[in-house]
Amino acid sequence: MPATYSLPGPLPRVYSVDLNHTDSVQLAQLLHQANPRRRPQFLINCQHLTCLQTQGVSYLVSQLLLTKHAGADILLYNVNAVLGSALRLLHLQQVFQVLPPII
Repeated sequence: MPATYSLPGPLPRVYSVDLNHTDSVQLAQLLHQANPRRRPQFLINCQHLTCLQTQGVSYLVSQLLLTKHAGADILLYNVNAVLGSALRLLHLQQVFQVLPPII
């Protein structure tokens, strides 16, 4: 039986999520259960993602799609040229919002 969680008070809508240390799918499910009428937005810094170096773009994209399906919108920033090209080739710039680089 899955564990149940309760979160106190109103939830902010934008969350900075470190994919190196967070199960984004589980977090999206938790936040969706807490407030199904409000989709959280996950702000993800792509600059230092370990999974890009160890498992590649396809793994990252599959995790992002699963996270979106679990109830979160995805905002990506510091997207390098390779990842940006892959997102464009796969027409995923309509699915994930790519923000300009943050200096």
